[in-house]
Amino acid sequence: MNTKALQRGFWISFWSVVTIMTVRGAVIAARLRNPRVTSLSGIGPVYANLSWGYSAGARPVNVVFDVQFAGGATGSVTVDGEALEAEVPLIRTARVGETYTITATLVYRRLGWTITRQMQVSGQVG
Repeated sequence: MNTKALQRGFWISFWSVVTIMTVRGAVIAARLRNPRVTSLSGIGPVYANLSWGYSAGARPVNVVFDVQFAGGATGSVTVDGEALEAEVPLIRTARVGETYTITATLVYRRLGWTITRQMQVSGQVG
């Protein structure tokens, strides 16, 4: 094989990978990973501190978190898709060691379309 053919093959492969990764980042939506209540804070109004992460891909425009505790405490917060933590004001009081359920609604905007995904996780405040 001559050198020009090898160089041409290299550049075709290189630009193919760059194109595929760019399309993947623009079209495939990032999934929400490991949403959890990290702690409770406050005396009067109690706040649940949430944290989460994302997989590879395009992040959502915004995320709505609805939190319900076993003791009846509830709260909701809407955050920007770039955020990785939030404080949720709770109606009623939650306690450490109590179980909770987080319902997350993710809103994506891809190629002019609005896409909504929803997920639910449960855990216990540690």
